Amino acid sequence: MSGRPPAQGRFRALLLDQLADERVTKNSLEQRGIAVIASAGTLVAIVLGFVMLTTGQDAPASGVTVTALHATALIALVAASVAGLCVNLPARVAKVAAGDLVNVAVEESWDAHDDESSREEFRILADMLSGLRSVNRRRARTLLAALLAEVLALACMSAATILPLLTDR
Repeated sequence: MSGRPPAQGRFRALLLDQLADERVTKNSLEQRGIAVIASAGTLVAIVLGFVMLTTGQDAPASGVTVTALHATALIALVAASVAGLCVNLPARVAKVAAGDLVNVAVEESWDAHDDESSREEFRILADMLSGLRSVNRRRARTLLAALLAEVLALACMSAATILPLLTDR
């Protein structure tokens, strides 16, 4: 046997670091999802305020175009809120069952080091990392869609606000 540590030992620290990073990413995405929900709610209130202002005016541009822009903004904000909620939905991620850990601890040779148990531990950790990365990628795409919906809503709100100012009265 050579003086090198087993492969699992050489890559285990890297795998554990990657797993910790993915958990931090997961928490960050969930916090950002909550922020999208909060900001979308605030923007809905602003849109409704603009609607009240424009419906109180007799400007010709406060007709169908402005109403359509406000409606589009509201729809986009509701979509952003729904996407923010989806980011925070519970996801199935591989975990080690507590019962399995208890069963390992009662075995007579539970702390014996062998290549098979090292490989199994490494495989379990790698599966956990793979599953968490997959969930995080899906959540990141959903969060991006939520942010793009908010940008669309802001563009519609801006256009609905500026349009009446640009039209002749």
